[in-house]
Amino acid sequence: MIANGKRPAPGGSSRIAIVTPWFGPELRGGAELQCRQLAEHFAERGHSVDVLTTCCASFNDDWERNSLRPGVERCGRLTVRRFRTDRRDRRAFERVNTILLSLDPARLHRSVSPVGDTDAESFCRNSINSAALCAYLVSEGAAYDKIVFLPYMFGTTLYGLPLVAERAYLQPCLHLESYAYLARVAAVVHAAKGLLFNSEGEFSVAVSLFGPGIIAKSFVVGEGIEPFEANGRPRRVGDFTPASERYVLYIGRQDPAKNVSTLVAAFKGFRRSAPASRLKLVFAGERHASYEDSGAGIVDLGPVSEAEKAALLEHCRALVQPSTKESFSRVIYEAWMFSRPVVVHADCPPTSSAVALSGGGYLANSTSSWERALRRIADEADETLRKLGELGNAYAHDVTPWSTVIGRYEAAFKPERAPSPLAAACERWDELPDLQLVSALADGKMNVLYAGPITSIGHIDQLLVVFLHLLTIDREARLTIAATAGTQDAAYEELLMEARRLDLVDRLLVTRDLGVAQLQALYLGAAVFVSLDRESLGENELRDAMWFDIPVLAVDSGPNRAIAGGAAILMHDTSDLLAVAALADFLVKDVRLREAVIAAQRRKRVSADEVQHIP
Repeated sequence: MIANGKRPAPGGSSRIAIVTPWFGPELRGGAELQCRQLAEHFAERGHSVDVLTTCCASFNDDWERNSLRPGVERCGRLTVRRFRTDRRDRRAFERVNTILLSLDPARLHRSVSPVGDTDAESFCRNSINSAALCAYLVSEGAAYDKIVFLPYMFGTTLYGLPLVAERAYLQPCLHLESYAYLARVAAVVHAAKGLLFNSEGEFSVAVSLFGPGIIAKSFVVGEGIEPFEANGRPRRVGDFTPASERYVLYIGRQDPAKNVSTLVAAFKGFRRSAPASRLKLVFAGERHASYEDSGAGIVDLGPVSEAEKAALLEHCRALVQPSTKESFSRVIYEAWMFSRPVVVHADCPPTSSAVALSGGGYLANSTSSWERALRRIADEADETLRKLGELGNAYAHDVTPWSTVIGRYEAAFKPERAPSPLAAACERWDELPDLQLVSALADGKMNVLYAGPITSIGHIDQLLVVFLHLLTIDREARLTIAATAGTQDAAYEELLMEARRLDLVDRLLVTRDLGVAQLQALYLGAAVFVSLDRESLGENELRDAMWFDIPVLAVDSGPNRAIAGGAAILMHDTSDLLAVAALADFLVKDVRLREAVIAAQRRKRVSADEVQHIP
């Protein structure tokens, strides 16, 4: 089968359903645009695609208003099936939603619902729901090979996914917000056959919320970016002429939830300190109220076309994205397509990790650090900004081509990978009894972990010396040694004696024969896994470290290379133990190196029988 000149997916086409609350070519929201483009590119690849959605026109409409006709329609290569939405108590929903939006993120805790059971159920039941869509999933769900649900927080996902869980893939579009802590959300995450993430940062957020039991079924598929048309860009956008202005650009909803107020305060602070600067802050996108202030150099262009957006991106000095609630942020990749640098919020893992990995911009969090970033953009030479933008451009071209992204989906749809033994045994956070140990390890200190059978004291002696050197670099560091099956009694006793002789009792935790829950706690609290053992390190322990996103520093031996080669720091020469300590410290504290190693480990997951390379 050839679809529009393009070959079908490797291994033949599939029948795929995508379930989403709203669908239409005119919708411009992040999840809506992602859903439409994903469906179209699945179809171009040769798959048969149905979009299962509601008769509600958009997120901004009344969710129980069925303004679109129910039934089946063709939209290009796609089959769109629309179902009527249910009646809802909007006042009840808004009451709970107001509570959820008012909660301090610092007071939210994994496995603890932010509201009571009654309020949580009221919020979910009075979201956008469709009993007719759910009935279709019950009667016809088995006809689809794969069913993708997105995003996570609406009733179409919360009540639809469990009905077809054995073939359901959740693309949550997740970020740290109160909705993610609801018990029904956790239940859907654990019920799904697979989890699809827009970025490494989103995946990290999910593991922190739902535990390492999700790792085995998680895939970072990314998002594709459509290239802009090279022609037809206007010279002017309203009364604004991009080519003749110096400006930083914000594209998106002008919404307090996007942290726009921090950006505005920082820009006004910058202009007060540099009143002669020509730098302007330009807003483009939907808004309920405008931040425009001509005296402060703030311009509001309102909603813009794709051609106008391209013109604005082409000529800006930098794109600014202050939001902490993103799972990907398409617009920063669009800016990189034009080789423009970006400034993103340091506390938003999906965007900050992309900037850290690419080098394509700056990170800021507080108002004062945003102000410093704006001053830097105003003062830097054009060539310096261009070089930053080119780093982002190279990264974007590596991760966002649609052919690459669809390939990752198809890899995720193949039979699941074998999980690590420990990850497989730890399926849910609420099954972890040793929360006290988790809490004790989460005190901000650098935790170095070694786990494996101790059959002789040789390599452990070296590890203790490395740790002593590390204490001269970081006085608060802590070493945990978990002696696992196969440990010799004499070697273990000798280790305890050596720890007392070196007076490491307050900085060293030595354990033996721990249960699954306690081992899980040690892995969750570790910052780096260090092994100087060439012979007896158990394969499972090294594999567990990789599955728990702990960067690995180990000796370059045959067994270690077979498991972690290309995805860990493997040392040929360990004679300089001070250098080993410095390398361990660097691996923990250098953000770019750490993220690169973790990303490599995620790409190379290891089963008990073979090394599997996951795209």
